[in-house]
Amino acid sequence: MVHRFLPGEEPNLEELKELCETAGYQVVYQVAQERYPHPQYNIGPGKVKELKKSVNELGIKKIVFENELKPVQEYNLAKELGVEVIDRIRLILEIFTLHASSLEARLQIKLASLKYELPRAKEKVRLAKKGEQPGFHGLGAYEANVYYEEINRRIQKIQERLEKIMERKRRELGRRKRSGVPTIALTGYTNAGKSTLFSRLTEYPAEISSKLFTTLSTKRRLTRILGRPYYVSDTVGFIKNVPALLISAFHSTLMEVAEADLVLLLVDASLPLQEVQERLAVSLSTLRQIGVLNIPVILVLNKCDLISHSQREMVLKSLDSHLPAVMISAKTGENLDSLYRLIDATLRGFITFRARIPLSQLTSYLFNQLHSNGRVDSVMYTDEFVEIKASAPPHLAEKIRTIAWNGGSFVISEH
Repeated sequence: MVHRFLPGEEPNLEELKELCETAGYQVVYQVAQERYPHPQYNIGPGKVKELKKSVNELGIKKIVFENELKPVQEYNLAKELGVEVIDRIRLILEIFTLHASSLEARLQIKLASLKYELPRAKEKVRLAKKGEQPGFHGLGAYEANVYYEEINRRIQKIQERLEKIMERKRRELGRRKRSGVPTIALTGYTNAGKSTLFSRLTEYPAEISSKLFTTLSTKRRLTRILGRPYYVSDTVGFIKNVPALLISAFHSTLMEVAEADLVLLLVDASLPLQEVQERLAVSLSTLRQIGVLNIPVILVLNKCDLISHSQREMVLKSLDSHLPAVMISAKTGENLDSLYRLIDATLRGFITFRARIPLSQLTSYLFNQLHSNGRVDSVMYTDEFVEIKASAPPHLAEKIRTIAWNGGSFVISEH
């Protein structure tokens, strides 16, 4: 694997290695070069010779670049090295393909792949006609315009299918909004522990892995936190240097975050301080890109069980963020009670009340709604009335208040 980085930058080989291993590759050789991009190879010609020697000696089958490669660079490198050469974007798309478990995820990945290919299509066909190279097989049979139009046609068909999925999701979202039950979206840098926290919050067994991008399709469950009902969703993780085409292709999945009532932004607090800060910055930038502007966000610093108390203090003090923050361990459950209280305080849209309601069929229906969508603290039945102390979304509290006025009572409480 290779990373050419500019003067003043740091190489990103460690994360690239994680990505390669997640895709199923064994990394046997690494190259980092500080220089401006070479128009022909991206790296310098001398590094290409060095790389070719290692390819022959180590039996390397594929080269992965951290840098985004132009088609001509990809072609020239494949010609010189005799093996397939891909860049970071194609590597991420390979990983997404491996982990796609739903039709929506598969369509989004295919859309991203085609959007990546489209601006390169004509140039790749032109290069393929010069001679077959690894990664360019079969393209020489196409005419450039025909290949370009074929990609465009496939993009349009996939977008139409995704729009139907989005329309269905909008209807589901509308039903959830009307229920008055708030939605909490778990987001953050990939491998920050979102699936572990999702499992903690919902008591639902989720796939938990140290590999990157194990969650591509949104998972959603109804749960209760401090007695109140919430929908909790777990979505795809973020990563740095993600092109706009990937964010655009995953619009229907990321819509879950943009439409949430609260976002829990997870960052792995056990990483070196500079990396914690960088991953937080990447995550906040991605949230802005997907339209999370006027939604409350809680910063959840996860994996505190892996660091000392002094390190925890250092992390909290170093983060230049206006967000409310809480340090937790989703794995051990440490300090989750603080997170629950912060969630409750942020989403305290419920109305707490005492009511004396006449017994009727409507009362029974509303009482079932209250158990499903609110919190019932106490209940006492008499011959003609039910007396309750409860908390509920405003629309449900209003319905109860209306029927309570028919011979009963309704008083809003502070607690």
